[in-house]
Amino acid sequence: MNKTVALRGLLGFALAACMTQTVVADNDFTQEEANTIVKEDIASAQVMLEVCPAIIGQNAKFDANIQALTKTYLADYSDKSMTLEKLQSDSEYKSVLEEARQAAKETDKAEQKSVCDDVLSYEG
Repeated sequence: MNKTVALRGLLGFALAACMTQTVVADNDFTQEEANTIVKEDIASAQVMLEVCPAIIGQNAKFDANIQALTKTYLADYSDKSMTLEKLQSDSEYKSVLEEARQAAKETDKAEQKSVCDDVLSYEG
């Protein structure tokens, strides 16, 4: 799973996540695999929070949509008491977050802008 974020496309998942329910509940993943997917999704959302303001400017609606997505992802985590703050001290999450940041550097700016715009216009 080391390159899962890069292979899925750093931001491509975000559009799918915005438009559909998370796939974790509908697949036969182990709980560990499902938690890893949640970590990948949250890491990608956090990277968008880092990248998108430079592309689309500061925007309260964008920030709120990222927070809503993060909250939705956390709801699928096996430990229902998990928070973003707790997750940030998780070694696997730290690794996934760094992979997401690297993938963002390798993602075309036009694709980044498209996904940032999609998150901005999301009406979840």
